[in-house]
Amino acid sequence: MSSIFFMCLLDICIASLEKCLFRSFGHFSVGWLAFLLLSFINCLYILEIKLLSIASFETIFSQYISCLFVFFLVSFAVQKPISLIRSHGFIFTLISVALGQ
Repeated sequence: MSSIFFMCLLDICIASLEKCLFRSFGHFSVGWLAFLLLSFINCLYILEIKLLSIASFETIFSQYISCLFVFFLVSFAVQKPISLIRSHGFIFTLISVALGQ
């Protein structure tokens, strides 16, 4: 009985984790981008550096975009297995209850 209870509890926890992590991900990314850009501009003013040249700004921006793209790819790759685990965990729990194990 305790293993069935544990499986149900695990399924509920995974479902809540999925909702919390992946639904607020867009808001987190936009906030993080704004924070990084503002802190970068503040560092330039503190160091009394006027403006970056266009070439160096393009390099920094393209590297940041590529890192953000990899971050999105990893998050979407993780989202699919968690969704599959959640659905199969619930089916496994139902089968365990039906078979009386």
